[in-house]
Amino acid sequence: MEFAVMPDYLYGASVRVNGKWLGVIDERPLKFRIRDAGAFTLLVELSPLQSDPTGDVVAVPFARVIKIKDGEIVPPEVETDGSIHIRKAGRSWQLHFVYPKVEVLGQGLETLLLPLQTESADFDHDGRLDVAETFATNLRGHVRVKSATGQILLQEVYPDSAVRIEAADLTRDGRPDLLIFWRGAQDEPYMQLWDGADASISTFEGFTGIRRAARAEVLLEKKLQTPFRETVGLYRYQPVPHESPQFQLVRAEDRTLQRADVEAETVEAFLSSVEAGDRKGAALYLAKGFPLPDLHFYGHEIESVEGAKSAVSVYEWLTPGYYDVEKYFALDLVRQPDAVSEWKIRAIKPRVHGK
Repeated sequence: MEFAVMPDYLYGASVRVNGKWLGVIDERPLKFRIRDAGAFTLLVELSPLQSDPTGDVVAVPFARVIKIKDGEIVPPEVETDGSIHIRKAGRSWQLHFVYPKVEVLGQGLETLLLPLQTESADFDHDGRLDVAETFATNLRGHVRVKSATGQILLQEVYPDSAVRIEAADLTRDGRPDLLIFWRGAQDEPYMQLWDGADASISTFEGFTGIRRAARAEVLLEKKLQTPFRETVGLYRYQPVPHESPQFQLVRAEDRTLQRADVEAETVEAFLSSVEAGDRKGAALYLAKGFPLPDLHFYGHEIESVEGAKSAVSVYEWLTPGYYDVEKYFALDLVRQPDAVSEWKIRAIKPRVHGK
């Protein structure tokens, strides 16, 4: 098995594998080989060569264990932190990495002194206004709720400096709730519902915001957006006694943000729609009579567009957040103008990398 440790162009790396120093990575990958039969364990150690140019954070050296059996990557037994990302590319494997970082105390923390967002409501239901605030550091978002008497009712830290809050009566019990929205390491959206009366907090995945409707109703949004398309699902929160709440789809909305006028834009519009999970939108960029293939991927790259032919790469998770595979496709296009695009995709064929 051939591995390549891919460059980190900001910090660089000194690399050790199973105690052996392999060298430093600057601009070119560092390659090594291991046997492809039986069980094998790699201990990969990476140390930065340069400090952060901003001075606000420190990149931390780290080590991770990778287990292999008969030429295949073994899924980790514990949840990963995103530091190591393995990619199967053709007949080799790439090791991408992101250094863990810590914030330098006293640097770039000015926003902790000034709230970015403020919401006032009677969260603890004592008849007086409380205050919810968000703050940000370089790496994290902070949410704090203080009662009218100054008591801290809630203080949480999130891995997203762009964390947002909303005060809304989501449960429709006549009392305000605090909704907290943020995104995870893979850009996946999360929402927390905090009930100040009993200090309970619940976390749900997929919701990106709220929509205030008629008669003071609050609907939850699941928004998917690409440069060319936007889809929004609106859901009603429905509590269930002694069980998890249900979310009823009220309606779905979609619209085209811009027309794809040239071949490259059609390819990008199609790939970004599939990537976002908007299969209805992706089908709009296919030629008449060509069904939508069973494609699922989280990232893509357009390698070339030459006339009515395009070469693309897509990235599909094998173990989410840890191990993916790079797949290669050739796309054929035909001119079939309509309101969303000038060109349509009439064929999607697997191809060999480099061809």
